Amino acid sequence: IGHLSDMTGLENVHLYQNSFSGPIDGSIFASLFNLETIFLSSNSLTGRIPPEVVQVQKKLTGLYLSDNELDGIIPEGVCALYKLEDLYLDSNALQGTLPSCLGNLSSLKRFHAFKNQIHGNVPSGLLNLPHLIELGLEENDFGGGMDGQATCRAPKKGLSIWADCAELDGGCECCEKCCSDKDKNC
Repeated sequence: IGHLSDMTGLENVHLYQNSFSGPIDGSIFASLFNLETIFLSSNSLTGRIPPEVVQVQKKLTGLYLSDNELDGIIPEGVCALYKLEDLYLDSNALQGTLPSCLGNLSSLKRFHAFKNQIHGNVPSGLLNLPHLIELGLEENDFGGGMDGQATCRAPKKGLSIWADCAELDGGCECCEKCCSDKDKNC
């Protein structure tokens, strides 16, 4: 994948469901300034999300890293991707808490982080994003609840939230689908 960095005019990279393995080469983000979407889902990529991801902040609208073997935390640099509409980090081994700065991604429409090992609270700013229509958080270790549950009680029309409601302090009154470890359909 590292050779992509030589193709500086690339706007979209779709390398879904290949057999790529190893860490994501940060040079992809450092040299592809015109990158609008990068789709690396369903591979065998390992390691952390590279900090260089922040270098594509001017145009990146879609970051798809689902269904890999990525670990570590979600870097706060992701929050600098101010045009980001789709952030798919599900089905990895990510840990730590959700950065509260995710609530600053005002263009974000879809955020999927299910099937990881994320814990703590769901930041209230995330629930209040004006364009958010999908929030997938099930199959994690959230236990602290959703900050700003009052906002959640009057959800905006069209927002779908999937979570392990029984694990959240106070549940999740606005979740469209409540999941459990025993529910194989979630």
